[in-house]
Amino acid sequence: MYCCYTNFMKLYPIDILVPFGPFLRRIENQPVFHQWKSLIFHVIPFTFFIYWLCSLIPYIGTLAYTLVLIPLSALRHIQVKQIKSKEDRALTYLWYFTVIAIGFGGLWSFIGHTVLADSVAQQIGWATGSPFQTELAFYTLGSGIAGLLAIWLKKQMIAATVITKSIFLYGAGYVHLVEAIVHKNYSPLNIGAPLIGDIVLPTIYLTLIFMTVKSKAKTVENS
Repeated sequence: MYCCYTNFMKLYPIDILVPFGPFLRRIENQPVFHQWKSLIFHVIPFTFFIYWLCSLIPYIGTLAYTLVLIPLSALRHIQVKQIKSKEDRALTYLWYFTVIAIGFGGLWSFIGHTVLADSVAQQIGWATGSPFQTELAFYTLGSGIAGLLAIWLKKQMIAATVITKSIFLYGAGYVHLVEAIVHKNYSPLNIGAPLIGDIVLPTIYLTLIFMTVKSKAKTVENS
């Protein structure tokens, strides 16, 4: 018990706020599904708690977690692992976004569109009880599991997961805008933080992919 307390006290504040950070630093380059029990029984539940606390900040809490805390955690990874190349740094940021924003975020959205379906629908301005919301829930579950698999299947999963998620987010952003312009739906979860995230996040993801590909192309040219 004392050892666990001591290790906890040695963590940086960002490691406490983003429990995936120390886990990903520990798990990098390990065999597939290594420490999966730690992921399921420790990392994900504690992240749910922290993310829930952020969600108590109206409209911007969870978006701030994604746009500020996740990149800071990735930066901590880069510093600890002393990652030098631009390609590897971009890939690290992309890995963190894939695992946490898409992976964990998919689990969070699945719960929102199932257990809390009516509440979420009302906040977006949707009709409640629609089977399409259940379909959306299972999409977010699927993308979430794919994102979490990127913990171990890093390069194999990141590009496919990020591209499909980015197309979905841009499409969702388009739907939110149409709802606001055509149907005057100004509900907080229609034109607020979700709309911003639908535009900003895929732009960040695809930019990071472009940076990794561009850097790799230059390496090949110079070799």
